[in-house]
Amino acid sequence: MKPRLVISDMYRAKNKTAFFAIHQALTKFNMFEIEFHILWDDVAYRDEWSDKIDQLNCKIVPYTKPMLDGYCLDYGIPKHTVDNFKKFNSIYFIIHAHYLKKHNITDYYLIYDDDIILGKGLEELIHCLENKIPCLISEPMNPGCDKTLANTLIPLYPGSYEYYMQVNPNVYGFNAGFQGISLDMYDDFMEPEYFNFLLELFNYSGIYDSNGVELTGPERSAIDTQQQSFFGIMNIIRSKTIPHILNPLEYFVCPNWGVHPLYGNIDTTNEFDGWDVNMKSKIVHFIGHTVLKGVYYGKPRVYGELVDEYLKKHNLI
Repeated sequence: MKPRLVISDMYRAKNKTAFFAIHQALTKFNMFEIEFHILWDDVAYRDEWSDKIDQLNCKIVPYTKPMLDGYCLDYGIPKHTVDNFKKFNSIYFIIHAHYLKKHNITDYYLIYDDDIILGKGLEELIHCLENKIPCLISEPMNPGCDKTLANTLIPLYPGSYEYYMQVNPNVYGFNAGFQGISLDMYDDFMEPEYFNFLLELFNYSGIYDSNGVELTGPERSAIDTQQQSFFGIMNIIRSKTIPHILNPLEYFVCPNWGVHPLYGNIDTTNEFDGWDVNMKSKIVHFIGHTVLKGVYYGKPRVYGELVDEYLKKHNLI
């Protein structure tokens, strides 16, 4: 019998990229019996790929934001707190994982965004997944990407700073879109009072200033990366199993600009629009904001080409 692997995430919609992500996981991780627990952001969306997702021969358990709102209200979370969730959409990642823990669905899962390309030679990663070892991918050009809540979370647990530095002496920042997550981190937050305490740790001020202008820069990042910070820190300091940092020379995530510590200056004008360095990783995550000032820009051209290449290879388009 194959070992069970739960994959859980919030996907934008039942669209082409979601189909690709699910199919790719089933193909690349075929040594597992995969169970998907997907929170659909846009439940009304339907196209030809929605039907193809429904027809896949695998277990996909659907979730919605109203369902998780109800979960919180039933738990005793105040309505004014639940009403604030709409100002910080990523809080649903935190709530969804709590739901998985509360209902004994799993004690470990893989968060796997729908804008990721799985490469070859993933034995190190698969070993972690098989043994439920918390595993993390570094962002070598952005060590602060998951540190927003450090001064909030670390003081909650005496000795956690020393342990964190022992596990992560290089103080890497870790990607939120692909991570083997131990739900041990929720052990202290199962009682209603403490679940409410957990939810109140987050900033729900929203991404617009007092004049209605969308925030950018460090102020925006401090809001957007709260979920990333929670998982990146708690997955280390509260996991009963010693976490594993995937080999940073083989597994890493970076943007399509700046200076990579190993590969140097990134050329944004090349045929890959600068994504070629990121594509050297065994797990290629096309990170970045896709919506700014209400405009949806989509994912990079090269990502779309890689998706189409995969779908053609498997006779799906």
